[in-house]
Amino acid sequence: MQISRRKFFQGMGAVIGAAGLHSFMKIDMAHGVERKPVSAGKVGIEWLGHGSFLFTSCKGKRILLDPWTSTNPKCPGIYRKKGGFETVDLVLWTHGHVDHFMLPDARALIADYRPKIVAPWELSFFIKAEIPGANCQTFVLGNKGATADFDGIKVTMVEAFHSAGAQLTGFEGTNRFVGEAVGYIIEFENGLKIYHSGDTSLMGDMKTIIGDFYRPDIVILPIGGVFTMGPDEAAFACKLIRPKIVIPEHFGTFPVLVQSTDRFKRQMQKQAPQVKVLEVKPGVKVEV
Repeated sequence: MQISRRKFFQGMGAVIGAAGLHSFMKIDMAHGVERKPVSAGKVGIEWLGHGSFLFTSCKGKRILLDPWTSTNPKCPGIYRKKGGFETVDLVLWTHGHVDHFMLPDARALIADYRPKIVAPWELSFFIKAEIPGANCQTFVLGNKGATADFDGIKVTMVEAFHSAGAQLTGFEGTNRFVGEAVGYIIEFENGLKIYHSGDTSLMGDMKTIIGDFYRPDIVILPIGGVFTMGPDEAAFACKLIRPKIVIPEHFGTFPVLVQSTDRFKRQMQKQAPQVKVLEVKPGVKVEV
């Protein structure tokens, strides 16, 4: 059987292309960050309602993420009081919306605890302009894509799909753009990795960047719908990321949001049954 020259080279091109693609995929997979075994020591996780969390590291470092305290209806009373946190070493803000970053709350926290502040570039400069004494880490970690070490705790700023204006005087206040929304991956001293998505929609980065590369042990995802992912999207996100544990958040705060985890747990059984759903209550500390 005779084969034309054109068909011969077309066939060779297909073989070479397939081999090249196979090699590329092997190289790509090899560059992912391996999930290291978690060593001794527990990390404390305390939900403060809505999107706010307090993390206590194995060595006692205390990290606040999106602390919204004064007008958060789910925030435990102790944290509304001056000195209620005792110590705060680091504050991470994901974006400028008033239910995550409220300027009066930020002023009080910075005055009381003098923590290091990490926020997206524009929000970080806004904080510094409004609160000159703020210890903003703008030139250490002020944008997506890199990892910074804060006293043995590694923090990475990652993508989130969400709007990010700041309402300076509350929900009815003037809106001001203060940079893009982000999420965070926090790796504690014992190697435990927690991904807090911040406010976000479902996105491809959850598979390729978060799941395949960073490989977190625990994910904290919004399930409330309306402003963020709902139960269905959050369950599918777990299928993409493949963590060991998921903690649902950003629900039940307002009537418009999903009020319980019931649908989320049902969807998790369908989408990612191997992932444990860890329900936490505001003000109740869990250790992992």
